[in-house]
Parts: sequence; C-alpha cells; structure tokens
Amino acid sequence: MIEDPKNQYLFPCRLLRLLAVLMTVAIFFQALGCLVAYLLMLDSQAAGMMAHLLMQQLSYYLLGCTFVILSLANILIKRGVSQLKAIRLPSLILTISIAIVSFLLIPRMDYLRDTALEAGMPVMLSPFANYFVTLNSIAFLLLCAQIVSGTLIALRLSGTEAT
Repeated sequence: MIEDPKNQYLFPCRLLRLLAVLMTVAIFFQALGCLVAYLLMLDSQAAGMMAHLLMQQLSYYLLGCTFVILSLANILIKRGVSQLKAIRLPSLILTISIAIVSFLLIPRMDYLRDTALEAGMPVMLSPFANYFVTLNSIAFLLLCAQIVSGTLIALRLSGTEAT
C-alpha cells in the first residue's frame, strides 16, 4: 500500500498543534492565576508567594511541552516539513524564559523574602526591596514573553499543513 506523502506527517503535525494550544492555554491560566492571587489576597507578600509557587509548578509542564514541540519539530524539519522552522526561535525563547523565571529568579526572590522575614519585616520594607522589585519586574516581563512566544507558536502551528 502506497501512502500519500501529503498525509504522511499528519498525525505528528496535529500532535504539535494540540500541544501548542494546551501549552498556550496553560500559560494564559498561569498569568490569570498570578493576577487573581494578587487581587484576592490582602497581603501582597503572601500573594506573591502563591503566584510564584503556581509559576514554578506549571513550569515543569510547560518545559516538557516546549521540549516535545521543539524535538518533534526538528525531526519533522529534517524529514522535509520546512514550515516548522518558524517555531524554532519562539520555542527556544519560551524555554529560556521559563527556565530563567522558575529556576533563577523565583528561588532568589524566595531567598530574599525568607531573609527579610527572619529579620522580622516584610520584604518590601527590608534593605533588599529594590533588588526584589527588580527581580519581580524581570519575572513579569519574562511572563509576558512566555505569553507572546506561546501564542506565536500556536498561531504558526495552526497555519501549517503536512507536506
């Protein structure tokens, strides 16, 4: 039986689209969860801790999805599906931004918060307040980069067809 070349990579392309859409939805819910934590809690330090915990827990899922998307896209690019080259850069940006926020910035902010609490004051009244605000701002900007990259991946994959 001869297989039609147009339908040869139909399942992997559909899997990529599904993963990209699920990942983008998870990124939006992550941002929404962080926003809700800040809006519903009266203590901004506790809200920040809750938002950072949510970001760290979802980062494992998001890193797994971006790794699968990037790996599968690279395999399909080697097999001739050249439209998937457009998702390489956004996938790398997404992977790097997730890793920086979850494994560098949030643990450092947790350390600053714990150090300030040991001294008996909230982090925003401690000598580390400016540094903490800088790290929190960078984390927010990288969260925005995650949203843009995830959406870009999903949009680019929604327009691809297996060749």
